[in-house]
Amino acid sequence: MDKDDLFKVSDSLMNFLWIIQNNVLKTQDINKIIQASRSDTRGCCKDFSIPPSHGRVIFYLLHCNSSPISQIADSLGISKSNMTPIIDNLINYGLVNRFPDSDDRRVLRVELTQKAHDLLDAFRDAISNSFVEKISALSDDDVVLLNQSMLNLITLFKKIY
Repeated sequence: MDKDDLFKVSDSLMNFLWIIQNNVLKTQDINKIIQASRSDTRGCCKDFSIPPSHGRVIFYLLHCNSSPISQIADSLGISKSNMTPIIDNLINYGLVNRFPDSDDRRVLRVELTQKAHDLLDAFRDAISNSFVEKISALSDDDVVLLNQSMLNLITLFKKIY
């Protein structure tokens, strides 16, 4: 495929992400749903206004369970000197635990707490509810088409990443 066509696809993907971000995943709607439905997440990261670096660490840990702090820094491209305040903040939020590695006590590892998992579950539920609300306006045929399109996108993205 020529480069112009690849840029057209790239532009379409950017437009798709923009629409999702600004029309489907409205932060204020998701926050209202979470705060109303999950009493165990109130007061933690109010309105999800944590810095993106903190969110990246949370999602990194979600996929690898526990990890040495230096490995998180290297994987996410965050300087090691910036990791200490990030981890300290996440500990203060009650979202991660820091502990010595069982094989090398010089190495500090971090893992998500149950509170973090509960918060992520609430976030996922809120996003899902937001999608259901938006999708319900579509016809049955459009819902089937959307589902098939999403399955196709997932299949294609798995090939790239």
